[in-house]
Amino acid sequence: MDMKPEFSFFINCETLKEAEKTYQIEARDDERKALAKRLDLLSLDSLKIYAVVSRQSSDLVHTLCKCSAEYVQACIITSKPLKIELNFDFERLFSASAEAYLGSDVEPDEEEGAANEEIPEPPDPMTNGGFDLGECVAEQLSLEIDPFPRAADAVFDGMVSAGDDDSTLRANPFAILEQLKKK
Repeated sequence: MDMKPEFSFFINCETLKEAEKTYQIEARDDERKALAKRLDLLSLDSLKIYAVVSRQSSDLVHTLCKCSAEYVQACIITSKPLKIELNFDFERLFSASAEAYLGSDVEPDEEEGAANEEIPEPPDPMTNGGFDLGECVAEQLSLEIDPFPRAADAVFDGMVSAGDDDSTLRANPFAILEQLKKK
């Protein structure tokens, strides 16, 4: 079953020449509604993309995206709607023969992996001679969205986070053991 993405904009890399090409895209209302549902947002009010796509070699295509999104998300404590404006950038490489960049199916040894920390991430594979820029943006947006949005005035009684300054509220997990040791 082949599912069509909620927000799709196909870039045909076979027609892409040496010069870079720019795209300015704005998601339509129906695309934003479907994407908001997928990302568990109350609404996705705006999604704008400025992308520069350039051929790096006969096989590699580089994409640089600058995106902005306005959405409404529910606070995890109060369920109060939070209006959020987000700006993010990302880059991706695409290749028609991405499998060649992936190497073998065998995982490197731990020692080998530590010595090769500078190994760049392999390019994403192209499909039908191109890639779906809209889906790339949707994937990146899903990573950029705060999974635990919290209103500034939201208070959750009974729990103290590790970042709170008042350490007197936090119970020492070894306090009970200390009491047993004294007996």
